[in-house]
Amino acid sequence: MVEKKEIEHLADLVKVDLNEPEKYIKQVEQILNYFNKLDHVEFHSDDTLGIQIAKDDLRDDVNVPYQDSLIEHLKKDQNNFIRAPKMV
Repeated sequence: MVEKKEIEHLADLVKVDLNEPEKYIKQVEQILNYFNKLDHVEFHSDDTLGIQIAKDDLRDDVNVPYQDSLIEHLKKDQNNFIRAPKMV
């Protein structure tokens, strides 16, 4: 069971200010339960771990340059700083 103090500790580690840490408890528990399921998956053959694709079956990697300047499309604040969305 995940506790509120653990969520607050994680938020402190990643330097995120959480107003309601209680609402993240269920989400974190679901993530941990999923990892627990992955830990118990059994593989009986190396064939199930990966699929090999022939190099000829892959598409060519082609560089298509972007003509516009991406920075020109971003919202800017005073002193020409770029404004990022607020973290919630």
